[in-house]
Amino acid sequence: MDLDLAASAALATLDDATRRGFVNDPLAALTGLGLAVEAVTHVDEARDGGGACDGASYVHDEVILYRPSPYSRRQNFTLGHELGHHLVDANASIVDWLADQPDPMQQLETICDRVAQALLIPDAVVAAHLSRPVRARSVLDLYEHTQASRPACAIAVAQRLPGLGAVVIFEPEANQLGFASVHPDPDRGWPEVFPWKGHPLPAGHPLKTLTPGGTLTQRTFWETPWGRRERFYVDAIADDRRVIAVFSDSDLWDCEKLHIEPPRVYADRPLRDVTCCGVTRQVRGYPCATCDGGYCPACGNCRCQKNAEREQQCQGCYQVFLPHLLIDRRCEECR
Repeated sequence: MDLDLAASAALATLDDATRRGFVNDPLAALTGLGLAVEAVTHVDEARDGGGACDGASYVHDEVILYRPSPYSRRQNFTLGHELGHHLVDANASIVDWLADQPDPMQQLETICDRVAQALLIPDAVVAAHLSRPVRARSVLDLYEHTQASRPACAIAVAQRLPGLGAVVIFEPEANQLGFASVHPDPDRGWPEVFPWKGHPLPAGHPLKTLTPGGTLTQRTFWETPWGRRERFYVDAIADDRRVIAVFSDSDLWDCEKLHIEPPRVYADRPLRDVTCCGVTRQVRGYPCATCDGGYCPACGNCRCQKNAEREQQCQGCYQVFLPHLLIDRRCEECR
């Protein structure tokens, strides 16, 4: 399983009518799912993974609290994100996968962000307004042609990056990133250095020089608050209050003639062979804690999850068995 499969699995429990209804009236869609949704003046809960603080979910009580913002689009994104927490909690396979990840809270927040984006911006709309290669301008184009918030538009663009990268929203007045959507490397996963919400803009970073209406495309860097630095290529554009920037591991925009790239450091995840869906692939990731097998990149399952999908119920004792252990739909003890 990966972030895309996890977000898709979370959304799969929603029928088409609920998804369409969310676009038109998110509050009504949530209450229709049996969730208690309440507006509050402030939200005290701050998530460890750096998630949006405009909402809080109490999944066991089926309660969502949110800070209303009736004159902006952020409220819709907050409600979609909080719905994501409830959908993830109800999916045992996603919860198990997250437990084996090196940064489960950051990845949980990323999944919930992607759930909100998918609910607010259909794929066809993204395709109609997305440039090739991906550019920062695409975020503003989506914002102008939809009712989605800038973070939702940033997520939609980040998911279309061909490799490692991120789309960030820099807030000059606060001198920090107000939002970041990371697209991990398809094979290596999450790097050790990446921009994230709440990170201050590093000293000497060129994004600080952009004025409203300005653009830049160049090779630059990102530095974490604890002093780790890595190079990135960046395409950015500034509006009247924010800077939108696309970070990429590769030079998508041919802004440099010479490319001498030092190896990037990634979170250390073991590499193993996984045979599933008729193919043997090398997969980098932590194994399942139950069967010690890797997760198939095609279906997202490990060996025990694959077996569980094939299991059938005995018509005598109602326990589940693999198909070859049943004759006439009964196990050995019930025949």
